[in-house]
Amino acid sequence: MTPDARRDILLEELRQRHADLSPRLQQAARHILDHPNQAALSTVTELSAAAGVQPSTLIRLAQALGFPGFSDMQKVLVDALATASSSYGERVHQLRAAGARAGEGAAGLLRHAGELNQISLQNLIDTVDPVALERAVAILAAAPLVHVVGQRRSHPVAGYIAYGLTRSGKAARLLAGAAGMLRDEVETMRPGDALVVISLHPYSDEAIKAAAWASAHGVSVVTLSDGPLSPLLASASVSLDVRDAELFGFRSLVAQMCLAQVLVLGALQAR
Repeated sequence: MTPDARRDILLEELRQRHADLSPRLQQAARHILDHPNQAALSTVTELSAAAGVQPSTLIRLAQALGFPGFSDMQKVLVDALATASSSYGERVHQLRAAGARAGEGAAGLLRHAGELNQISLQNLIDTVDPVALERAVAILAAAPLVHVVGQRRSHPVAGYIAYGLTRSGKAARLLAGAAGMLRDEVETMRPGDALVVISLHPYSDEAIKAAAWASAHGVSVVTLSDGPLSPLLASASVSLDVRDAELFGFRSLVAQMCLAQVLVLGALQAR
């Protein structure tokens, strides 16, 4: 069995067993699922700090999956990473080292943000599923009306998609939920329409409900989310996985905006 196959089996087992784990083990499992390469490169102390759990939690998680200890589980991820692009290690190094420049003032923050966003964009290019991307574009191009919803920090991305499509002559509307009317807006969607939903952990309940309603009523659902544990997957016609780096606890939107731009341009070219 190849290293990639062993890693995929491990990650799938984490996903399948996630709901049955204790809350702390779920937290650790989610972090590994979201950041398998970081899990391969980090010490148990570094990874536990990033996941917000104790090192012993990672050890218990590995044992729950049948490994003698965390290092045995980590080796599965390490072996797979050794066959992947050699550039990833350098990108992770940059992410770690960037924090040392936090005291350099606004200019240092600008340089730090620029480097992190470059990493996010390259990761998007390296990891996006081209088949899923083409299907998402086809759905948006064929729909008579595209609805877009994104709550909280996802709202700017949703706004851009609705703006870009509308400005280019494609019928689109942003479901903003003003005055508490998101549910009413959602229920105006009709079979054959498309809904784009953007939501990353921690997920918006309103976005999850909008996607579920659309899926149950003949509306194609394109989701931009962040991995195999996203509750949006249950309602998605097609899902695009997008990860942005964090800058001192604030998640960047650059990769999400780039993907949004590609959806807009692709839908227009396909018309």
